[in-house]
Amino acid sequence: MVRLAALLGAFGVVAVVLAACGGGDEDEPTPAGATSPAAAPIGPTAEERAAAEPLLKAAALLAEDLPEGFTFAEERFVTNEQSIAEQLNYSGAPTLEDLNRWGQILEYEVTYSREVPSIPTDATLYLEVTTSLYRDSAGADENFEFVRRQTTDPEYAEAQEQESAEAGQDIRDVEISPISFANVGEDRMAFELRFTTYNSSLGKDLNYVAQLIGVRRGRAIGTLQVLAVGSPHAVEELEDLARTLDERMKDSLE
Repeated sequence: MVRLAALLGAFGVVAVVLAACGGGDEDEPTPAGATSPAAAPIGPTAEERAAAEPLLKAAALLAEDLPEGFTFAEERFVTNEQSIAEQLNYSGAPTLEDLNRWGQILEYEVTYSREVPSIPTDATLYLEVTTSLYRDSAGADENFEFVRRQTTDPEYAEAQEQESAEAGQDIRDVEISPISFANVGEDRMAFELRFTTYNSSLGKDLNYVAQLIGVRRGRAIGTLQVLAVGSPHAVEELEDLARTLDERMKDSLE
């Protein structure tokens, strides 16, 4: 299943601390005039992660919140390390140090699917909801802005096509563009990713559209990622879901 490849990042389960080191034994003094390298940002603690888990689940959408036809598929918590391992490998991608510097703690991801018609022409295939927690709203905002810039990077679309080809998937004509969206949360962004792929069972190309809606509320970010074939999912329906997601995040942070 095609994902929007870590557009809003993920969060850590293991604290990664790269200590500053000098040019020799740890007791060796730093030469006069020299400066020690700064320590890498500290990742989330076990206590932070444990506290984040119930909060993130409470902030997410439930099956009863979704339009008719969606059923629960899977759920998981995603760590900083997992996020880095699963993202697109290109020069504009965030690093583990970036994730820790933004103060990302943990991400909860839940996927709902729909039954795929035998000849898919205009159908929504799945909807993924993520809720992400940061140490403070400044870090959440910084990551939000990073993603906004990332989606305008031509190399991002190129990386989507190249990585898909390496995985044996025929994905072509990747395009990313912003879409108009309602005023939800303290900040929001919405994008559409279109691509074409060959369906060997049907013997023809199919056009897909993935929509991503991100909503920031305080130190939390909620995202909706929807994959459809043919026509995109109705934006009005996604706006209603985003409002519910925003309310859930707001309540869980209080």
